[in-house]
Amino acid sequence: MSRIVAGRFDRSVDADAALDMLKRNGFMRDEVDAFYVGPPGQNARTPIGGDTHSDAGSASAGRYGAIGALIGFAVGLIIGSLIGMHAVLLACGLGALVGAFAGVMMSLHGGTRREATPEHPVESRGGRMIAVRVDRTGTEALAVAALRANNARDIGRTEGEWRDGWSDFDPRTPLATV
Repeated sequence: MSRIVAGRFDRSVDADAALDMLKRNGFMRDEVDAFYVGPPGQNARTPIGGDTHSDAGSASAGRYGAIGALIGFAVGLIIGSLIGMHAVLLACGLGALVGAFAGVMMSLHGGTRREATPEHPVESRGGRMIAVRVDRTGTEALAVAALRANNARDIGRTEGEWRDGWSDFDPRTPLATV
């Protein structure tokens, strides 16, 4: 396992400048890996597409959908009873459907790191990423300085398999903050 420092870039100009600075600081080509990370949900990590089956912002959507369906069913029962006996089934079904939809939609939100779990991760935005193997003594500080000086965001460190670049990179796994 190799020690790795990585950062994401919004602009290719900044990433290119960081690569030049790393080269000037003495990093060899086999110690630096540059690649593109797709936006969340577009990295095809599950058999049917997407990255996960759900995320941190939707972890409680099922519970709120069931609550909304029950409330909608009750409202439909009341309204259907007022209209007439023949409309009760239709009103109950429609009320449950609308209630479930409203419950789910009200519970969805952007997930936070605090809410994240392996089953419900929070993914970072996409962009160009530069990863640097920092196994040599004193290279970690140089790599972090080069990434920061060129506007990298989400700079972090991790350990991973390094074979012709960072071979076991997973866009869903957050990096430890530097």
